[in-house]
Amino acid sequence: MKKRASIASLIPDSQDIYRKIVFEIADGIVGIDSHGTIRLCNPAAETIFGWQTGELVGKPLELLLPERIHSFHQRLVSDFQSGETDTRRMGQRSATIVGRRRDGSEVNLGITILRTSAAGAPLLVAVIRDISDHVRYQNDLKRLAETDSLTGLLNRRAFRSSVLQSFAGQMEGCRSMAIFDLDDFKGVNDRFGHDAGDEVISRFSDILSSSIRGADIAGRWGGEEFVLFLPNPAGAAAIAIVERIRANFANAGFDWQGCLPVHFTVSAGLATASPTNCDFADMIATSDRALYEAKRGGRDRLVAIRMPAEPLVHDVF
Repeated sequence: MKKRASIASLIPDSQDIYRKIVFEIADGIVGIDSHGTIRLCNPAAETIFGWQTGELVGKPLELLLPERIHSFHQRLVSDFQSGETDTRRMGQRSATIVGRRRDGSEVNLGITILRTSAAGAPLLVAVIRDISDHVRYQNDLKRLAETDSLTGLLNRRAFRSSVLQSFAGQMEGCRSMAIFDLDDFKGVNDRFGHDAGDEVISRFSDILSSSIRGADIAGRWGGEEFVLFLPNPAGAAAIAIVERIRANFANAGFDWQGCLPVHFTVSAGLATASPTNCDFADMIATSDRALYEAKRGGRDRLVAIRMPAEPLVHDVF
């Protein structure tokens, strides 16, 4: 009997402990009723969302969500309420949940939702963690893994992945792929040093990036070779873009100490295809073949091939 009395006497203290945990834990806790009204909000949640003490209780949960996801979140809550599980984790892996602070800024969240009841009424409780720093760190790692460290352009693997995604989303119009090769780049390193070579590569990447449209995809293919994917240009438009890049680089002067201003050139091969006969590997191979023809023809020029036709359809000198 003494043991049972001892256990019973702990119940009020346990409630105090739970209350202390809720109000002092670093994770936010928000509870909503069946109408989506906030009935419980601890200080950590108020801090995460930028509200003052007690301001959120009685307000609709939509205040804490960007407007663009209101309908999605309502379906999510409805599905969870009618489902069989009592807990669900969200925003823990590849996708994150986005919340809205009082000032309108957004915050990345990891959330566990619980289905329970209070005073005989259903209650959904969300345990919320601000994972913005984690998401930012993951994005930084992803960016480092996908970009060339010298130029900031996409590396070969990321370029291929981005182009394939563009293939999947584009159903009509031509697609063009260009490969650029800096002419006599070995001579740049031999005459002026590798720092000068790095400057030439960086300058060309800047010209490439500033000469293309928003939907175009540029990357460093390796060494002194660069690639450019152009969705939806007509053949003449693609040629004009590549020619503009080539001309801008030829006009760029390099003024190194002890040397007269120096200019360099670039050769380019361009392949244009329709979506029905378009393949990444085929386009790369065809543009590489066009580049070889440009080099063989004297460098500082563009050669363009329309796929799948074999004859060269354009040769710019």
